[in-house]
Parts: sequence; C-alpha cells; structure tokens
Amino acid sequence: MMATPPLGVAQATEPVSYASLALTLGTGAGLMWYFGQQQEKKVASQTTVGSKVAGAAAIGGPFQLMDQHGKPFSDKNLLGQWSLLYFGFTQCPDICPEELEKIVEAKNLAEKATGKSITTVFISVDPERDSVAQVAEYVKEFDPKMIGLTGTLDQACLTQGPLGTNAAARAYRVYHSKTGDEKDYLVDHSIITYLLNPQGEFVTFFGKNMMAAEVAESLEKHLRAR
Repeated sequence: MMATPPLGVAQATEPVSYASLALTLGTGAGLMWYFGQQQEKKVASQTTVGSKVAGAAAIGGPFQLMDQHGKPFSDKNLLGQWSLLYFGFTQCPDICPEELEKIVEAKNLAEKATGKSITTVFISVDPERDSVAQVAEYVKEFDPKMIGLTGTLDQACLTQGPLGTNAAARAYRVYHSKTGDEKDYLVDHSIITYLLNPQGEFVTFFGKNMMAAEVAESLEKHLRAR
C-alpha cells in the first residue's frame, strides 16, 4: 500500500466545484500544492456561469508525451472521442491496478448501454522507471485498447511548457510525490479518473470510493446527453 494515499470521493455533484475536486487531491502536501496553484480569487474569476462544470477551463490543458508505441501523443489526439484519464505508475502495488480494472469495467458497461466508444488513457507519474516498453506491457493487462503515456526524464523535469508528465499532471491538478528509498520508492498521487468530452473538455471526475457500476451510470448519463 502507498503511504498515506490521497482520499477519493463517492460521487462528484454538479456543478463540479474546485473545493470538491480539491478534497480528492490528497491531504497535507497535496492540498498545499493545489491551493498554491489556484488562489481563491483566481478560481472565482474562472468560474463559468451557466456551465455544467464550474471553472472547467482551468482543469485540463495541453500536454505532449509518448504513447506505448513510442509515438508522440498530445492532448489533440483525444479530440473527437470520449476519454477517461487516469494518472498512476506501473509499479503501484494495488491501488492503480484496482482503479484501472474499475474504469475499464465501467467503460465496457457504458459502451454497451449507449453504443458509444470511450478511450481509456493511463498517464505515468513515474517516467524515470516507466519506459515506453514498460508502459506497453502494463496497459495491455487491463485493456488492449488502452492508451499508455509516458515521457523522457528530461521532459518530466521541465517546469514550463506543455511537454512531459509533470505538465500533464499540472494541467489536471494531479498531486504526485516520491516516498521511500531513492531506488526502491513508491509514488503518492491523486486517485482520480477524469472524463473528457469529444471537444477535449473536462466534464467530471470519479474518485476511488466509487464502484464500477456507479461510474458506468454516470458515464451513460453524460454520453446520452450529447
């Protein structure tokens, strides 16, 4: 088990607020990191009046990584399709596998019910160990159609610009931090799955405490609404 794993939520209520999303981003350092990035006044000014999602524009953004085939992959590749994004790492002992199995099950249920396709995406928060080959082996265990993304170490260390896993994590307000020995470490990270619409916009999120059937029900609702 990861040390002090971030908290999940049972269900996001609409409109999705930054306060509710922040609760899922972890405790301690996670919340400090989040609120350091989003000041209350800035959040208020970015709230979209009349939108299903409050301040949707501030969650998500451009990123450029590599997929499990070693090909460049950016946020633009997700346009035109519904997508479920999950941030984790391949050496995660239990939480990541459980969450990926859950979202794949939910995706399959929602696809069967609506006749619409959903793309599942795994984004590594541990690019130092998660090579392209490692990610390829990992994602195929859950869904042969799952997209696995990682970046080079140089990309991950960038502090500005849209490149690298850190940029992707920042765009989605994902907290992640190494814990333990330098060579044999785990990664504390937010346990959140993000739903994006075919326009690449953030729609809602699903926390750790939701069951596959609950996620599927929410997915069906959003897919049928469009």
